[in-house]
Amino acid sequence: MGQALSNAVDNDTSAGADYEQYAIGSRLEICQILKGVMRHAGLITAAVGSDDFFLTTILAVDDEDGYLMLECQHDSKHVPRMLKRQRLLCNTTLDKIKIQFICEDLNLAICNNREALRAALPRDLMRLQRRENYRISTPIAKPVKCTISIPHSDLRGSVELTLMDISCGGIAVLTPANLFKPELGAQFDCALHLPGAPALRTRVQARNAFMLNLPNGKIAQRCGFMFVDLRQNMLAAMQRYIMSLERQRNVREIGK
Repeated sequence: MGQALSNAVDNDTSAGADYEQYAIGSRLEICQILKGVMRHAGLITAAVGSDDFFLTTILAVDDEDGYLMLECQHDSKHVPRMLKRQRLLCNTTLDKIKIQFICEDLNLAICNNREALRAALPRDLMRLQRRENYRISTPIAKPVKCTISIPHSDLRGSVELTLMDISCGGIAVLTPANLFKPELGAQFDCALHLPGAPALRTRVQARNAFMLNLPNGKIAQRCGFMFVDLRQNMLAAMQRYIMSLERQRNVREIGK
């Protein structure tokens, strides 16, 4: 894996400490994944720097000439900085798996009569998925909530968030920007409100964040948190809940 991408994902440990097992260096496979993101109109968070990002989509992938096109308004405030840096860190998802890659050799272009940014095909691509912890989506009809304490907050002492998925290693939640913008690596007290059980109180650490399209068409931020020193009784409660969700899903699949 390229050193640049390895360094870029150091703050994102949704894949654990060993990133090499998630790295893809095959140009053919990289193109297939990027074309999959394009077909699904996947929303991409393109970071110019740690505090400067914009949302975009893939307009074209050319595996013969070795470039891709990202949607980009030429008069955007981000353009001067990213052309100077010649580097974008891009995050998106495909089939619920986080995809991360770096775009370099940036130039303004036109693609299908649309303003675009042309970049060289990534040398490496990461598919970040925790295989050691089975992850399952939480019900949409009956949302599962968690409460995260925010120390030194001028707005409130805590915020209630909706879980998107859960595993024995962590949770993913929707984090509206006006409510909560966690700093990666920061730790928070958290209470999980699983159905039919007392609140499970533990510590979580913010590990990743990116934008995504919701089924209703709205754009939201998804944040991943890792459990810190989870006690055994809490782990057992989460395992029971995950098994219950899996049984419910199997029943629905059989009934189709």
